[in-house]
Amino acid sequence: MSPCDRREESRGRKGDFDHYILSFSWSPAFCASEAGQRSIKSGATLQCRDNRFGWIVHGLWPQYAERRAGQFWPQYCGPVQPVPAPVLRRHLCASPDPRLMQCEWAKHGSCSDFATPEEYFAAQTRLADSLTLPEPQPGQSARAFATAVVAANTGRGLERRHLRVVGGGTAGIREVRICFERDLDRFRPC
Repeated sequence: MSPCDRREESRGRKGDFDHYILSFSWSPAFCASEAGQRSIKSGATLQCRDNRFGWIVHGLWPQYAERRAGQFWPQYCGPVQPVPAPVLRRHLCASPDPRLMQCEWAKHGSCSDFATPEEYFAAQTRLADSLTLPEPQPGQSARAFATAVVAANTGRGLERRHLRVVGGGTAGIREVRICFERDLDRFRPC
C-alpha cells in the first residue's frame, strides 16, 4: 500500500496531547463538495464512486486542551509505515477511503497513544460503533442536529457540550466531532 502522499508541517511529539476528537463526516455532503467531485473524477475513492455511505469516520484526532505554539493539535509526530492492506480492508466500512486512512494514520495516529495502525483504527471503529448518529435533515441547524445527536444517544452520557457540529442551515450538516478524554472511556467538553 502507498503511504500518505500529503505533507504538512510536523509538530508535537507522540503521546504529548490532552484528549481526542472522534470526527465523523456526512458522506453525501462530502461527495457533493468540490473535493468529493475531484475524488470521483480521479477514481480515488470508494466513498463517492461506488457506494452510498451516510456517516463515515473521518478520524480520531489527538488534541491539546489549550493552544500550543498557536495550534490546537499535534500532527505528523514521526515517520510511520504504510497501513497494511488487511487493516485497511478490516476498517473500510467505517472509513471508506484507503488514502484517507493512510493520511489519518500518518497525521494523527503518529501522535496518538497507539503503537500500530490496527490499534488506532480498532479504537476509532469501536468508538464509532458505540454511537448513534441520525441522518441530517435538509436545512437543519447545527443546534437542532446536536440536540438530535444527544437524544439518539440517551443513556450514554453524551451531552451537547461534548460535541461540535460543522455546517447546518442551507449549507447542510457536514461533520460531527465528539470529544473524549484521553482514556477514550469518557466524553469531555469540546
